[in-house]
Amino acid sequence: MRTVKLYIVGSVASGKSTLAEQLSGKTGVPCYHLDEFVHKKDPTGEFGNVRRDPEERDALFQAALAGDCILEDTGREIFLEGMRQADRILVLDLPYRVRAHRILKRHVRQVLGVERANYKPSLEMVRLMFKWARNFDTGADGVKARIAPFADKSVVLRSRKEIKQFLSGFPENMDS
Repeated sequence: MRTVKLYIVGSVASGKSTLAEQLSGKTGVPCYHLDEFVHKKDPTGEFGNVRRDPEERDALFQAALAGDCILEDTGREIFLEGMRQADRILVLDLPYRVRAHRILKRHVRQVLGVERANYKPSLEMVRLMFKWARNFDTGADGVKARIAPFADKSVVLRSRKEIKQFLSGFPENMDS
């Protein structure tokens, strides 16, 4: 198989991690959750994690970019080079109501210990996730503006059905 560099971007609870892991399982290409490059677990931190030093974060990111990779992120500016190098950018733009339901479901599952979290599941975190979801929709977070220059290699997926279709046609649909 040819080299693969995918960048999956979208709002919180849009399905980025799930899709990244499914594509990784299908191809054997490693997936990287870029939030884990920004934060590391630390029970003493306010949210159960702390920010990594920029040098450590950037070293992890450069190591991931050095080979085949599936990157998933909310579209942070610090990872713009991932978009530049990507063969394809998958933009998950699911309806707010779907993401809102997932935010609540994720919180309950994390509180019950059924789903892992890189942070302390708290009501404050839920509030922030709703804020981030709205900021994605309104463009207040700048993510859609950062993606815009790469429209020629971006695929926008707006529903679970479109995501499933992309997954079933992968990797053939990388060339279309």
